[in-house]
Amino acid sequence: MKRNNYIIILGLALLCLPIHLSYGQGSRYTGSYKKSGVIQYTRQSNFVIEGLEFSGAEGDIIALYACENVIIRNNRFLSSYKRGIYLTDCKNITIIDNTFDNVRTALTAHRSEGVKFDYNDVFNLGGLLALSDNTINGFAALFDKVTGSGNSISYNAIENIFGDSSPGDIINVNQSNGTAQSPIIVKGNWIRGGGPSPNGGGILLGDIGGSYQIAEDNILVDPGQYGIGIAGGHNMTVRNNKIYAKKQYFTNVALYAMNYYESEFGKSHTITMENNIVNYTNKNGISGNSWWIGDNMNPVAGIETNKYDKTLTASILPTKIIGRAQSTSSDDDQESNNPEDSLPDIENDPSIQIYLDRYNRVCVNVQGSLISSSAEIIGADNELKIIYRESLNRFHTVLPNRPAPGNYTILVRNGDKAHMKTLYVP
Repeated sequence: MKRNNYIIILGLALLCLPIHLSYGQGSRYTGSYKKSGVIQYTRQSNFVIEGLEFSGAEGDIIALYACENVIIRNNRFLSSYKRGIYLTDCKNITIIDNTFDNVRTALTAHRSEGVKFDYNDVFNLGGLLALSDNTINGFAALFDKVTGSGNSISYNAIENIFGDSSPGDIINVNQSNGTAQSPIIVKGNWIRGGGPSPNGGGILLGDIGGSYQIAEDNILVDPGQYGIGIAGGHNMTVRNNKIYAKKQYFTNVALYAMNYYESEFGKSHTITMENNIVNYTNKNGISGNSWWIGDNMNPVAGIETNKYDKTLTASILPTKIIGRAQSTSSDDDQESNNPEDSLPDIENDPSIQIYLDRYNRVCVNVQGSLISSSAEIIGADNELKIIYRESLNRFHTVLPNRPAPGNYTILVRNGDKAHMKTLYVP
């Protein structure tokens, strides 16, 4: 039997693994928490807030002012009248693997740069403030005047139960500017539940202008009045998203683009809306007219590539999207154990090293001998589709085509030796 060396990179959504590694969307933390009061820092740098539980706070739970290089991870935020996390004038803040349950707004980032809000669970925005007159609306993530490179709202799981929540725009990017080389990324989020706000919806780019923003690979089910919108600005892209909504008294349209602030902030240009698949039924029961483009947004590149698919249903999301890391292998969101879709138990061998270099590239070092010249690298996306394949024939290998930010599992075999490691690629 021929022995092969290979590397497998898998985005871990929709996998059933014999060992728990992580999931592609939502918090991956399964540890314990220590109760804490509210936290506030001003002009502090290089610290971590982790493993804490906050409950019943009457003000912002974590507030950072002019702070830099901070990681907020593995925390639980419960029943807050205000915001879970508030940032102003901050730089390089990573918010990852947290759970927000019945808080008004999970994150507000104001005049900040390098903010990453990734892999979090968010349940019931608006929390205890859900009112019948819809005057109180919450956000999962609000970027307000966020600028520069390295900004992301990605791979979060967000769910609102109708009647128990009061979301506005679930994700809102307001007066914020990325760069041509590093746009603001809203990617791979799972969103279910919105309304009844007459104006709120799933993901809004370009609110009161802005530039260099991308919303891609998101899945939305019943997100509110609209699915994904562009409200102004330039260099905006909405692509490769799936959006479904049943008829409700507030539903309108899956996709829209309209510059509401042209007189204040100038004309929009370089707008792309492509390869989105939608089935959105408005309040009048009409579902075929699923996108709307205002005259002052034309031309919109790629509009002819969007598809209305009447077979699209709420099943584009699994039944359970919140707390997936806490689920057991019997969870109904996980498929039966298929050896083609799972990774084996591995005893890590020290002769194989897997790491990120200073450029955040995934690297592999193999010491000793390469057993077979037919070794290969296999890269797969989160639907287990192979995205590249390449031979492994060097002792030091830098993986090609650096993947999008996210969590990846790398498995290397060299004859009878093996090593498996999970890395977060920023």
